[in-house]
Amino acid sequence: MWKNSGCHILFFLMKGLFSLQEMKKRRKKTKPVVRWLVLLALAGLAFVGMLTLITLMGGFGAMPRQDELRNLRDERATLVYSSDGKMIGKIFARNRTPVSLEEVPPHLIDALIVTEDLRFFSHNGIDNRSLLRVLIKSILMGNREAGGGSTLTQQLAKNLYGRRKLGFLTIPVAKIREAILALRMEEVYTKEEILSLYLNTVPFGEEVYGVEAAANRYFNKHVKELGAEESALLVGMLKANTYYHPRLHPERSRERRNLVLELMKQHGKIDSTEAVRLQGLPLKLDYSNFRLEGPAQYFLFQVEKQAREILACQKKLGEEAGWDIEKDGLKIITTLDLRLQEMALRSVREHLSVMQPLLEKDRRIRKLKNDFYREHSGRNGEKRLREIWTWEGTKVDSMSVADSLWHYYAMLHAGVYAVEPFTGGIRIWVGGNHFRYLPYDLVRARRPAASAFKPYLYTAALENGFNPCYYLDNESRMYPEFDDWKPENYDGTEGGEAALWYALAHSLNMPTVDLYFRLGFEPLEYFCLRFGLPALPQDKPAVALGAYDLSLTEAIRLYACLGAGGELAEPYMIEKIIGPEGQVLYKHTREEPARVMREEIAGQMTAMLRRVVNEGTAVPLRTAWGVQADVAGKTGTSQEYSDAWFFWYTSGLAGGVWVGARDPEVHFSTGGYGSGTALALPVAGRLLNRMEARRDLSSAYLPSFDLPFFSEWSMKCEGIREKDAFRDVWEEIFGRPRYRSALDTLEHSRKRQLRDLIRELFRRRDTEREK
Repeated sequence: MWKNSGCHILFFLMKGLFSLQEMKKRRKKTKPVVRWLVLLALAGLAFVGMLTLITLMGGFGAMPRQDELRNLRDERATLVYSSDGKMIGKIFARNRTPVSLEEVPPHLIDALIVTEDLRFFSHNGIDNRSLLRVLIKSILMGNREAGGGSTLTQQLAKNLYGRRKLGFLTIPVAKIREAILALRMEEVYTKEEILSLYLNTVPFGEEVYGVEAAANRYFNKHVKELGAEESALLVGMLKANTYYHPRLHPERSRERRNLVLELMKQHGKIDSTEAVRLQGLPLKLDYSNFRLEGPAQYFLFQVEKQAREILACQKKLGEEAGWDIEKDGLKIITTLDLRLQEMALRSVREHLSVMQPLLEKDRRIRKLKNDFYREHSGRNGEKRLREIWTWEGTKVDSMSVADSLWHYYAMLHAGVYAVEPFTGGIRIWVGGNHFRYLPYDLVRARRPAASAFKPYLYTAALENGFNPCYYLDNESRMYPEFDDWKPENYDGTEGGEAALWYALAHSLNMPTVDLYFRLGFEPLEYFCLRFGLPALPQDKPAVALGAYDLSLTEAIRLYACLGAGGELAEPYMIEKIIGPEGQVLYKHTREEPARVMREEIAGQMTAMLRRVVNEGTAVPLRTAWGVQADVAGKTGTSQEYSDAWFFWYTSGLAGGVWVGARDPEVHFSTGGYGSGTALALPVAGRLLNRMEARRDLSSAYLPSFDLPFFSEWSMKCEGIREKDAFRDVWEEIFGRPRYRSALDTLEHSRKRQLRDLIRELFRRRDTEREK
């Protein structure tokens, strides 16, 4: 049977050869030019015959065996889903989502047949009328792009097996090889099966393969939902994906679509009235590139990385066969809540699109721009059209290289990250403005944490014996041992003593530094190590004010722990990986969160951070944004307003926002625009507003705190008081308490933790015995 395919082609060539010989006999008296043309044609046919024999013998690469053709391995993209069941992206070498022939609308099949292969249901894989014409064009006329003549079956062979580069022989060898494979496929598969294979493998450009993936890319819908004019547009693209690309060349695409509709009319697939109506419709695209332009591209990048690690680990342990995440059609269920993700994206876009023009008008930025152009004067020459990303979307503008560099250099960026406190499930991950143009992930980027770090210091103090009504020095002080460092409060106030809760609520720097020295470095260091933070810089008291680089994923750990009442759950992003047959390859196992602080300490700290929102630096969350939810949080503003932070949490969700430019030199001149309250908090305000408007989201993520009864009671004291004269004299004589007393408290804390650990071990043992 397999020899027949090669014999068919050789027979076809011999028939052509004899026909030319007959022509030669009849035209013995013809002109020399004609005789030479006949001889040239005979030589060409002989050459094709030789190429056919070499191809059959495997001289240009092994031909697929019968069992290989019967068991074609269809590469399938891995689909990634959010926790609420929405597809958020794909992982693929080739973007392909297979569908059955029954799911493909009849008008798409009609458009394909009348345009690409009118005799598809009658030929045996090769259209004899056009095969010889193509071979003559490619060999005798040297036209390497000679097309046409390929049946759908031949095109399928090309899609499945590609073409080898053989110089000037590339096209003729490819055509012969595809013809042989087409004949063999027709012997193995029915016409319907061939059509189904073709529809699931045909390329549409941009790494998109198959009609389902194409419908999703260009119209953001399933193939079964396509209209006739949309089907005609996709079929029209097959002639030349880029040339007829509807985004890049809409007019060409529309003309090609209308030609396909005209062919459908000519062959009776649609009537004249319908054809005229469809041809008059404008192009309506809903372009959706999940790999570069989806709602969660930064998150997907991390998901792919983690999924590969999970599957590689399972393969190494022998638990599962080796799965190819790009080709095996897996499904990955993630923790991301697409509803929250889209709300966060919208909140970022709305706020920064307002703040960006204000930054460009800032006097400091105007001066910085002049300096920048002087430095890049060599790149400020000829302008040309460049595609850039803006808050209004992508646009093409005439720009020099320096213009393009400045555009992105002076741009504000934002990162948003949120997790469930009790489970660690990641619900929001906005890594930047746009993954395609700005792929650097700001969720994982470390920047000075500023006052957003203060809760670590204050919580460590509570755990080491301080209480919310412990009074701290609010007087200006210079520290000669630290290069005459002199911290000041952000609002310029000073004097008296500030209660610990008040100093945190109003983010006072001088009392915070006083607390750092009273607590000591080692207790703070030990506390931070329990949260897996990077090593604290020693002999640098400015760390108390956040002169310490952290990422959103790192800084949020304490806030999430407080939301969970003192328990710390490790963050994760993949719930489940499912195989192509529906088998579960991996399922996340939720472990008991580790208790890293006592519940009463977490309750006290939450009550203090709730004061931040109700009366402190984050009060605009209530007054300006009208957020009603029971929220605790903390703002942060780094030196010179280079970094703006805001963290918030409930017992249902802990989130953080960072806003700034890539270069710390780019920032606002004043805190009115550049502080965490002005630049980062509004993103959270918009997001929380949207969540409150949805009852399902509000009940799931914004429940009220259930704090121990004494949490609020422990703050029943004045925020600011006159300085205690006796305490002032005492410390003048004996010095301010520092490391040793703090270390004693630390030792007591470690003993208490050891006792709690032993209790927990015995509790678990008793529980297992009862089971």
